[in-house]
Amino acid sequence: MRNFWFGLSLCFLLNSCGQIAEKKQPPPSLYQLSQTDLDLSGEQLANGYCAACHVKPDPEILDKKTWEKVLPDMRKRMGLYLEEDFGTALPQDEGVPDGVYSKIPLITRENWAKLQAYYLEEAPEKPLPQEKKISPKTGIPGFILEIPQFDFIRPSLTTMLRIHPQTGKLWLGHRFRALFEMDPKNGFKELDSIPTEVAPVEIRWKDSNSFQLLTMGLMDPANDSLGSVSTFTKTGSQWNPNLDFGKLMRPVHVETADWNNNGIEDYAISQFGNHLGKFSLFLSTSQGYKEFDLKKDPGARRSMAVDFDSDGDLDILVLMTQAKEAILLFENQGGENFKERSLLSFQPAFGSSDFKFEDMDEDGLKDLILVNGDNADQSQILKFFHGVRIFKNLGDGKFEESWFYPLHGASGIEISDFDLDGDLDLFVIAFFPDSGQKPRQDLVYFQQEDFEFTPFVLKESLDYHWLTIAKGDLDLDGDEDIVVGAFEFNQLYQAPKENWKPFVILKNLKK
Repeated sequence: MRNFWFGLSLCFLLNSCGQIAEKKQPPPSLYQLSQTDLDLSGEQLANGYCAACHVKPDPEILDKKTWEKVLPDMRKRMGLYLEEDFGTALPQDEGVPDGVYSKIPLITRENWAKLQAYYLEEAPEKPLPQEKKISPKTGIPGFILEIPQFDFIRPSLTTMLRIHPQTGKLWLGHRFRALFEMDPKNGFKELDSIPTEVAPVEIRWKDSNSFQLLTMGLMDPANDSLGSVSTFTKTGSQWNPNLDFGKLMRPVHVETADWNNNGIEDYAISQFGNHLGKFSLFLSTSQGYKEFDLKKDPGARRSMAVDFDSDGDLDILVLMTQAKEAILLFENQGGENFKERSLLSFQPAFGSSDFKFEDMDEDGLKDLILVNGDNADQSQILKFFHGVRIFKNLGDGKFEESWFYPLHGASGIEISDFDLDGDLDLFVIAFFPDSGQKPRQDLVYFQQEDFEFTPFVLKESLDYHWLTIAKGDLDLDGDEDIVVGAFEFNQLYQAPKENWKPFVILKNLKK
């Protein structure tokens, strides 16, 4: 009888308007779905099976050929193997940890055939094009392009760029385990070269003789725990590292704040991982730091300490990528307790890459600004939904998309009043752009005027692949410059043949 009522409830959910995730009751688990014998359509099965793990993707997000590549992995994750899989490597043979792929079938052959047919029959023959948009103007107003010249050969594999807020010095992280301090007043001459165990991705200066560095481990997808946070202290001309937090799963961002109000800084670490990962909070105690895993999913990309609910203590905003893409709020409840709440959620191919929290329309409420364009997955096609978005803050923790600019491969963003006219402008880079688009759209400046955003691109055609972007006052003249870092994949496995080209500068001329 219980199975009957469960099936009746499931049938109602699958036939109702909207996705299961929008309903008040939680979606059924994959195991519960596998135990039903209802005669469901392919769309109903997709509504149930996909929504049990993440936001259900619509067939139109990928073309038919790409779905044919993606769907078999989804099937294997549900524990269903077919004759066509014979002779192929099993997940465990490729180092996938237990628990990612089910060891028992959670869907029947018949139901899988219907679900697969739904996607393949409804998907477009070719990827859908971008919607109509304002074509960017060439030439970025108020900025001049500077390309530093280096007379030596080194791979252009920049993993981090940061501008020191007091000195204006540029600090650069390199894929091949190095950190450089560079002088912008002297042609970016190297002032210091510091070896690191793995690639640096974040730095925080403590004083003139110490800084804290986040290194991520392997950049390529891997289930390693080589990442760390270390404090470097200078003695004479030597920098000596001291480990603060180790064995981190491919960490990509660290945020510091006093979340437990004891006067000692705590650490929120986005452990992006691969098949496994997590978002961790390290709270200070009298015995040291205690780790709390606030989210045990891979794909944590960035976090921010904010008093979101204006109650006097700090909460945490987190961007989760990978399959369960979302911007989450962890609301500080006191006593080491945080309540999770989803502010925005997206389908698993959305490709979220970076976000900010700023008041874009000057209404007194901070909005969420998101770039999505990660394409390093199984569906490496141009996607019409990639771009930069502003989600207007409606109050009460509710957000609504109010602006979207399509931009293939959008991957990084910086926001500031660059033109000093009183409102906020945007710089966006794209690591996976459309190489055939004219003009080239991998570095776009959006100048705001009364919530109208005019896009501009460089008049120069530069053959770079932008991975990192940072703002700061390089020349200490009172306005913010932009530095954009290059990561050339073809130099990962073969020696470069040209001089080092790690970054370019967009010098702000407003002051």
